Amino acid sequence: MENNYNKKEELIKQLEELLSSENPADAYAKAKMLSRKWRKAREDEESFYDKELSDRFNNVMNQLAEKAGDIAVNVEEKKLEIIDKAKKILDSASYRKGNEEMNLLLEQWKQAGRSNKEKDDELWEQFSTIRKEFFTKKNEFYVNLRKTYAENKALKEELIEKAKSYLQLDSIKEAAAKTSEIMDEWKKIGSAGKKDDEALWNAFLEQRKAFYKKRDEHYDSLKEVFAERSKQKKELIAKAKICLARSEFSEEEINEVKELRQQWKQIGNAGKDNENKLWEEFNNTLNKYYENMKYYK
Repeated sequence: MENNYNKKEELIKQLEELLSSENPADAYAKAKMLSRKWRKAREDEESFYDKELSDRFNNVMNQLAEKAGDIAVNVEEKKLEIIDKAKKILDSASYRKGNEEMNLLLEQWKQAGRSNKEKDDELWEQFSTIRKEFFTKKNEFYVNLRKTYAENKALKEELIEKAKSYLQLDSIKEAAAKTSEIMDEWKKIGSAGKKDDEALWNAFLEQRKAFYKKRDEHYDSLKEVFAERSKQKKELIAKAKICLARSEFSEEEINEVKELRQQWKQIGNAGKDNENKLWEEFNNTLNKYYENMKYYK
C-alpha cells in the first residue's frame, strides 16, 4: 500500500511541475498521460488518504485544463488576427512588401502555439489558402511585368534608332520637330525595368546631344553667313545712296541702279534679325531715286 502511495505522490509531483510549463497545451496533453497512469495506480478500495491524493491530483488536472483552455482561446484569437492581416495583404497591390509581410505572418503563426487539432487544422486551411492565392497573384504580376518591361524596352530601342536617323536629315527644322516628337513619345512609355532603364536613357540622350551639337553648329555657321550677307547688302545700300545723291539719271546710272536690285536678290537672305530692316532702307532709297527720276523727266 505504501508503495502505491509513493507512486501517486510521484504522479502528483510530476503533474504539479507541469503547471510551470510555458506551453499549457503541451502540458495538458502530458497530464492526460499521467492521468492514465493514475487510474492504474488507484486501488479499488480507497482510504481517506487515497481520496486526499485523488483530490490533489484532480485539482491540479483542473488547473492544467483551465490553462490549456485559456491558451486555446488565445491561440485561436491570434491566428484569426493573422488570417485577417493576410486577407488585407492579399487585397494590396504591393507584392514586394506583401511578400515580406506574408512571410512574417507565417513566423507569427508558428509562434502562436496550438489549440485543439481540429480547430488548428481548420484555421491553417484558411491561412494556407490565402497564402497560396497571394503567391499565385504575385507570380502572375511579375510575369506580366516582365512582359511589359520587354515591350517598353523594344519601343525605346526603336526611338533610339529614329533619333539616329534624324541626324541624317538635311533640314535642321524638320529634324528638330521630329526630335521633339520622339521625346514626347519617350515620356509616355513606361519603365523597361531597373536593369535596362538607365542604359536606354543614356543611349537616347546621346543621340539627342548629337543632334543639338549639329543644330548649334548649323546655326553658328548661319550667323557667319548672315553677317557676310548683311555686310554685302549694306554695301549695296551705300551704292544706292550714292546714286540717289548724284541723281544724274544717265543711262549708265539707271542701269547701275537696276543692277543693284539684281545683286540684292543674288546675295540671299541676311537673317530674320537683319533682312527686313536692310530691305526697307534699300527699297526706300531706290524708290526715292525713281521718284526723283520721274519728276526730273
